Amino acid sequence: MNSYIRQFRSYLKKNETARGLFLVGVVILGAIAVWGGIRLALSTEYPILVVSSSSMCQSDHPELHSTACTLAVGALIVIRGEDPATISNGTIIIFRPFLSTPDYLVVHRVAKIVPANSSPDGQYDFFTRGDANPYAVGGYDSWSGPSGSVPGSQIVGVYQFTIPIPYLGAAILDIRGFMYDDATGRPKTQGILVIVALIVALFAFEVAEPGKKTPPSNVPDQTRTTVALTMA
Repeated sequence: MNSYIRQFRSYLKKNETARGLFLVGVVILGAIAVWGGIRLALSTEYPILVVSSSSMCQSDHPELHSTACTLAVGALIVIRGEDPATISNGTIIIFRPFLSTPDYLVVHRVAKIVPANSSPDGQYDFFTRGDANPYAVGGYDSWSGPSGSVPGSQIVGVYQFTIPIPYLGAAILDIRGFMYDDATGRPKTQGILVIVALIVALFAFEVAEPGKKTPPSNVPDQTRTTVALTMA
């Protein structure tokens, strides 16, 4: 095993492209491991999310005549998994409103809870309302559960806090909007072209780089030999 490791290290030292790809792979695997640890620690598959709509920011809706903003667009929020039985009224939850689109998530506040023993589907059902949804004032959002509620099984987690890093969430939204089509969730042509261009640039740089390297180590020896003969 040690001999294979030594051969692999020797190969990486001689091949800059392989070394670069190896380092990229290590970084990616490290990021995946960290992300998996965060998901495990917070007991949810989506521990960190970026708010992409203004349904929780009252100041973005002039008709409400409010300067308050619970969660602004671009806010980077931390989520923690929660037992539906322990969620109370007024809690901000993250949930899947429609099972047909599992990647579509909503961040709204719980406005009413139906206990499991009183629910037609035998589980806790939650009626929600966005803080900035004027159409829901005095009422509730309409989702796919019983009478427009959200079944407890579709709750991803409970809002914990916002990460105070300015512009990071907005930058993530801009990159996602450039790379992916929000309507279909598929990569855009321009996003694919950017990735291909980066890969081509990496290999093109590797091909051009050898010409800039220092001459082989035998050049100084030849020079010293020439000087010695001249002196003789």
